[in-house]
Amino acid sequence: MSPGLQNLSTRVAACLIGLLPLIANAADDLIWREVNPENLVFMELVEGQVTIELNPMFAPKTVRQFRKLVQDGFYNGLSFYRVIDGFVAQGGDGSDLGELSLVPLIDAEFEAEISGDVEFTEVQKDDLFAAGTGFIDGFAVGRDSSGKNAWLTHCPGVVAMARNDSPNSSRTDFYIVIGQAPRYLDRNMNVFGRVIDGMDVVQRIQRGPANENGIIQDETKSSRIRSMTLASDVPEDERLTAFVLDTNSKAFKKLLKNRRNRTQKFFHNKPPKVLDVCQVPMAGRVTL
Repeated sequence: MSPGLQNLSTRVAACLIGLLPLIANAADDLIWREVNPENLVFMELVEGQVTIELNPMFAPKTVRQFRKLVQDGFYNGLSFYRVIDGFVAQGGDGSDLGELSLVPLIDAEFEAEISGDVEFTEVQKDDLFAAGTGFIDGFAVGRDSSGKNAWLTHCPGVVAMARNDSPNSSRTDFYIVIGQAPRYLDRNMNVFGRVIDGMDVVQRIQRGPANENGIIQDETKSSRIRSMTLASDVPEDERLTAFVLDTNSKAFKKLLKNRRNRTQKFFHNKPPKVLDVCQVPMAGRVTL
């Protein structure tokens, strides 16, 4: 085996460690996808490192602007200034609160037209918020009855741009869903990524007072972004690599079936054979 393949095998093996509870009922042929470095962002907080995968298929303009902001060091030193427990952690320069910003606005990217050759792994039909739900390249999505229009759903760990009332008012501020899935926001926000590693770090972000809509007035008490780095800007020999489950594989579809049917002995009263797309654990691992 060549050194390159040996290193890749080692990285994949490292990814599998700690994921046994997730794959116990799945086949042995789970496939892992390496995240494109151009769509991989490392966010360093005081609390630790958070790894984000971007999705230019659904939000190309948003991803383009976010990448540029990251490369310009825009977010370095800024804080998570609005953090509502059980809802979202929002960070940036405060432009969502009306603060002056010279960064251009982003047009609404609430849904996308999906071509027929894009593989869709179905989870459930007649979802509460969509005609159907499933996964496209690891991202949880909803879609309409035609199957041609789809959108990224507000599952825990989702990353989206904040905005004001206008649909075209996203700019710099972003949020991470830290609580129960607020699916009523689907098709109303520019969702452009997801946390694939470090949600335990995200959950340690300092919360704001509930009676002030989570806004932290004293910046000394907020969690700060030390730095954000686009993986493609890091020399290849120094770059961390991220792997996520390939949701197009047969083994992943078997995993979905197992979670839907709940055949384990633990369940004396079987729940209905339904599956919320946001209740499917989506594992990701970062390794050297």
